[in-house]
Amino acid sequence: MARASLMGGGTGGQKPAAGEEGKNATKSSEELPTAKEIGAKLIAVIKEDRKSLKNLYGTTDQELDENLKDPIKKGVEMAGKLITEKGCSYEIAIDLTALTLYNVAVLIDDSGSMISEENGERKNTLIQYVDSITEICSMANDCGIAAMRFMNSKKGKRNWRADSSQGYLDEHLYGGVTRIGTELQSKILDVLAPKAPSQKNPEQKRPLLVLTVTDGAVCFLLKFLKLYNNSLKKQVEGERKGHLKSIIRDCVNERQEAGKGFEAVTFQFSRIGNDPGATQLLEELDNDVDLGKYIDILPVECDLRRQLAEDRWFVLPKILLGAILPDVKSPHPKSLDQQSANNRAQWDGQDYYQIASEKIRDHIAEMKVDGNVESDEDWDE
Repeated sequence: MARASLMGGGTGGQKPAAGEEGKNATKSSEELPTAKEIGAKLIAVIKEDRKSLKNLYGTTDQELDENLKDPIKKGVEMAGKLITEKGCSYEIAIDLTALTLYNVAVLIDDSGSMISEENGERKNTLIQYVDSITEICSMANDCGIAAMRFMNSKKGKRNWRADSSQGYLDEHLYGGVTRIGTELQSKILDVLAPKAPSQKNPEQKRPLLVLTVTDGAVCFLLKFLKLYNNSLKKQVEGERKGHLKSIIRDCVNERQEAGKGFEAVTFQFSRIGNDPGATQLLEELDNDVDLGKYIDILPVECDLRRQLAEDRWFVLPKILLGAILPDVKSPHPKSLDQQSANNRAQWDGQDYYQIASEKIRDHIAEMKVDGNVESDEDWDE
């Protein structure tokens, strides 16, 4: 099945031509993806694209058949709705059913620059972003978005499925700095992929896709301090240099050590706005050959607001599947022979924070390169 369309190389990656959505709405059931096709897709994701998902879904055909019954059923419904009601192409609809295997969490940058820059357009783009991914995630899972959290607030939502986020995001109080690594650890990973499971934060049972949306802007105070203190080792995310990478690296290693697999958690990052700080942050992540398998970055030149409005079936698969399916992921900018994939000294020089009391074994460096609660519940901390 051709995949070029996902990367903009064919008609599937473009918005439907005039009248195409109406044509899709008239498709008969014989022209929609079958349970056999969806099942083959999900098995391919587990056996070929994300092999360590076998740790969570099983290694034998019997285990897979049993554990994939619900995802396949959900996937058939999802693909049919995407094609007949949303104008999505057949191929992309099948690919998007990979989300039935995952829980999805969203970490939102709610720093002050989200409302103060670009005449408030960044917040409008954020609303558009949340609504677009909520629509698809709600088709893939009964819980919708398992967790929607903010970097600078204890507030958030469990099992978010609302048709519109505008009222909720309009009422939110924006302010603070962009500390992605710190908040990613405490508000997403410690809750949905905990190192020490508890009744409050139970053991991870499904793969986790973490979507982070940021404008990456430095707060005014940090900009002011940087002018007078060149030795201040702060990056655009308001944290020590390399902290975000350390969080991701340690998460990948810890999940492997816990028996969940290297790919139990994957990460996707998108930029809102035109701040050069966000561009720098995302490009540094994208250029990291060590973590590239577990991270996907929406190209920094992407105009997210325009593409969500005009070319959604190009950009939405990139956001939702780029960290899962290799075909959707942009080629890595640097090959392994250009930069050492396992340069521990490089990491040691960046790790200013000790994020765990005990040292986590670096499985990445050793590896050869080769429960539902009521919907839309407020977060309670």
